[in-house]
Amino acid sequence: MNNQSIINILDLLDSLGEDTVNAILSDFSCPKNPEIEDFLRKNAVEFAKRKMSITYLVFDENKRFTAYFTLTHKSSLIPIDMLSKTSIRKLSMHAKLDEATNCYDVSAFLIAQFGKNFAVDDGNSVVGDRLMDAVFSILEEAQRLIGGGVIFLECEDNDKLLSFYQNDNNRFKLYSSRFSEREQKKYLQLLRFF
Repeated sequence: MNNQSIINILDLLDSLGEDTVNAILSDFSCPKNPEIEDFLRKNAVEFAKRKMSITYLVFDENKRFTAYFTLTHKSSLIPIDMLSKTSIRKLSMHAKLDEATNCYDVSAFLIAQFGKNFAVDDGNSVVGDRLMDAVFSILEEAQRLIGGGVIFLECEDNDKLLSFYQNDNNRFKLYSSRFSEREQKKYLQLLRFF
């Protein structure tokens, strides 16, 4: 990513301390999706310390905090009837079919959070595809170290988001959806193969 630094939040905690990291995180603003803002401010540090997920902060050449993403792993059951023949063939290389449920049981990488900081958005901030390229770079390294071949994510049912995740650069495929009773929102579930 052009003149941008991507820093693991654990490295920031080690070098700057928790109070300074929390101060950096408090400057993040995402009015389009308050959930992204809330996670970063309320959970990112604790989840990283507990190794539940790792957040990566993106800084531009002027050391402004421009974006972040959070990665983890997730076990999931994917019903075979939700998949195309091509997806079934690819998924069978990375997952086991549970014949009792007719679902693939797969452990995959999860892009848990993904957002840009609107507090510093001056038109020169991080572009979504470049941010996703950074995600893929980290996950490819993890794949070399521990294996795996599937990436999951969920997003709100929004045409612009779906178009971004399914574009030629990102290549996620929609396979299902779920409705959150608590939030009263529909979420689209997507996957991608390495």
